[in-house]
Amino acid sequence: MKDYERAKKLGLTNKDRWDLGIKHHPKSIRLMEFLSEHDVKDYHMHFDWKYGGDGDNGEALMFQMDAFFELLDKDGNDKEKNR
Repeated sequence: MKDYERAKKLGLTNKDRWDLGIKHHPKSIRLMEFLSEHDVKDYHMHFDWKYGGDGDNGEALMFQMDAFFELLDKDGNDKEKNR
């Protein structure tokens, strides 16, 4: 089963993270900060990532990354598990 299918089955993709007040996964925060700085400094703000507010593109990306990193946590960080 693929990562998305497993995450969906575990209920990780359809959590209303904003309304439930679920904090972002630490790896999502770290990756978003990296991507934002990399985008500004090396890609002339191609994506112009914004995060920290309602409806920001980076915030939406972080919610998606949260589901992925939670899946990895459940898998014990085994990238190849159940592939």
